[in-house]
Amino acid sequence: MEQSGASRILIVEDEDQIRRLLLAILRKEGYEVLPANSAQQALDLLDRHPVDLILLDLHMPGPADGEDLLYLLRDRGDEVPIIVVSGWVDDEVVANRPDCVYAVIKKPIQTEAFLRAVRQALIPS
Repeated sequence: MEQSGASRILIVEDEDQIRRLLLAILRKEGYEVLPANSAQQALDLLDRHPVDLILLDLHMPGPADGEDLLYLLRDRGDEVPIIVVSGWVDDEVVANRPDCVYAVIKKPIQTEAFLRAVRQALIPS
């Protein structure tokens, strides 16, 4: 059941266990969550539902991965903040992230730091 006024967050993560974990953490905090397991599924959801935040894994199998989706979203002018959640993060990724990336969270997820980044990304600028 959708909560009135709850921020809607799109999770784009191909690993079922991690996607379910993020889903559980965010729902417990009262957020409405849309899960996607691929870049294409994420685009389909974005075409049907406005979101307030995107959590994006960069490395996913398929014709388009998270990095492709990141640049596609930026190029089409979506202004939704993005938090990259990935196990493949290094200093170069953090330093060279596009403006649309609000934060970079490294896996394994540390719940409090993750929730802090989510809350801060959802504060209107």
